[in-house]
Amino acid sequence: MHKKKVDMLAKVQENIKNLLISGIKSIPVQKSDSAKALAAIDDDLQKIRKKIQAYNIELERRVLLGKDTSYLQKQIDFLQKKERQSIEKKLGILFQEFLFALQTNRSKDVFSLKKKIVNLTKKYYSSDLTDAINELLSTLATSILGKAQTLKGATFEEIKTLLKTIWKKANEPLFTINGIPISSFKLFLALLIFIMGIFIGTLYKSYVKNISYRSKNFTQSTATLLANLGYYLLVIIAFFLALNTLGIDLSSLAIVAGALSVGIGFGLQNIVSNFVSGIILMFERSIKIGDYLEIDGELRGHVSDIRMRSTTITTNDNIDVIVPNQDLIQNKVINWTMNDRIRRFRIPFGVAYGTDVHKVIKVVKKAVEKSGFTDIYNTPKRHTRVIMTGMGNSSVDFELLVWVKGEEILYPKRTTSRFLILIYDALYEHGIEIPFPQRDIHIRKGDAPIEVVLKKEEDS
Repeated sequence: MHKKKVDMLAKVQENIKNLLISGIKSIPVQKSDSAKALAAIDDDLQKIRKKIQAYNIELERRVLLGKDTSYLQKQIDFLQKKERQSIEKKLGILFQEFLFALQTNRSKDVFSLKKKIVNLTKKYYSSDLTDAINELLSTLATSILGKAQTLKGATFEEIKTLLKTIWKKANEPLFTINGIPISSFKLFLALLIFIMGIFIGTLYKSYVKNISYRSKNFTQSTATLLANLGYYLLVIIAFFLALNTLGIDLSSLAIVAGALSVGIGFGLQNIVSNFVSGIILMFERSIKIGDYLEIDGELRGHVSDIRMRSTTITTNDNIDVIVPNQDLIQNKVINWTMNDRIRRFRIPFGVAYGTDVHKVIKVVKKAVEKSGFTDIYNTPKRHTRVIMTGMGNSSVDFELLVWVKGEEILYPKRTTSRFLILIYDALYEHGIEIPFPQRDIHIRKGDAPIEVVLKKEEDS
């Protein structure tokens, strides 16, 4: 008996669905100005809820004071009834819009309205009723629009819902800075802006360097200065834009500056000192790209790059040495090419005692004059000299003072070797003896005699 009743109810429900479907197809639904009506209902609902909230607060207060609450309870019941009526009216308008969308085959609107109806029902009615309405609306959509349109509309609505969910999650605060909520979306956007700043700065550096290679008006030093300054300026601008995107008030950076000052005092002192030294080097121009430096008598090489923190020096052995800018400011640095590429070389040599020193000076000077070396530099103030510097243990010591110009001054060992060979050949050609170390042994008279035995080797 019970099974028959269930089957009968299921059959009646199916008949109602069929009648509803046929009715929707045959009975035209008029398009109404639902937007204004829904807005008015939402406004009424908001006012009703505010009144209910106020009455509930007053009700709790009266309960605590032990006063009569019957009047307030009646008012709350009345407002709740009015709220349900407004919700039912809203559901009716949404359902009417749903039917109109079905008749006009607007699948996107159908599923959007269906979602609104189901969500509203879920909020105020039981789950059984919500499931029944959801099933009914799905059946109507499938029967009238067809399975293909239903699937298309449902997919679009699911994507739309997914995007809204992702957007909502992305805007949820992860943490706060000085009371300002920082969401994952803001963090991603700020990071993207900062990375773009670095990328644009890198492109700018490449652009400036390419111009310097093609233009004669740009020196390599000027191009590097403009490239580095522009790069760091763009990165700093991107950094502040990223902070602004996060919603951080730039005036509150005084706290950060205070923290940085403490950090500088403890661990960042050298980094900041190198950074400031780099700025000084760029503007002072005492050291430029391409200059040949000598540091502490050990390191020699060309300046290949000047950055904010360090300077790269490439030695004659093609070894890149990174020198902190602070060392170039505080220590003694010899810049061989600061103003020009002219340098005096001192070439020491010696001859045997008994040699005519005037002849030595004349021979060496003449050899230098006839050497054919095109890099020798001679002016009235700067000319080649040969001077006697001392009388050593084994030799009479001289120095050739010769001025050299051009690239050869950057290779001191090679240049010194060239002139030493020239001096050696000139002295050898003129029969001037080049001494070797000697030791004289003196025997005092009071010492015992020393027997000297000379042994002649027999011919084999």
